[in-house]
Amino acid sequence: MHDQTSLLLLIKSLKDQQISQDQFYRQLTQTITKALGCSRASLWLYSDALLQEIIAVDLYDSLKDEHYQGIALHEDDFAPYFEAMRRDGGIDAAVAAEHPATYCFNELYFEPNDIYSLLDVGIRYQGQLVGVFCCEQVGEVMVWTEQQKLYLEQAGKLITFALKPLLQQKFSALF
Repeated sequence: MHDQTSLLLLIKSLKDQQISQDQFYRQLTQTITKALGCSRASLWLYSDALLQEIIAVDLYDSLKDEHYQGIALHEDDFAPYFEAMRRDGGIDAAVAAEHPATYCFNELYFEPNDIYSLLDVGIRYQGQLVGVFCCEQVGEVMVWTEQQKLYLEQAGKLITFALKPLLQQKFSALF
């Protein structure tokens, strides 16, 4: 099992106001990338109760050592993905270009970024899907292990505590 200690210390740093929210997101995606040995990791939040748009809070590309924010993905463009996330709460796509929920990303996202594999885990707040942790492998296929999946699921549960003030503010009218 992957060690959750680094995530717990990161959450404590945020709670103790030793780091800013932006620093937290950046360190979070870097920590997940390192822990899972993948190329990219990102945190996305849904923008509405209908779960029709997700926006990147932080996307870390370890190969370029760069962070990106504000990227928006819409259900109109990626319907199979959004349907699968609402239905299943996660997607394990070792061969993402062929997976029924993720093939819709091929032309606009996977091919330009050389992404072969994707592992997405939903983040829930008060039982409602509010966000997604996404891990991606660039340049080659990665078959996600049960340990990697469990780590990401546990990370989603832990991070809910750190995100609670943001989620309360953003989704208070929904719950």
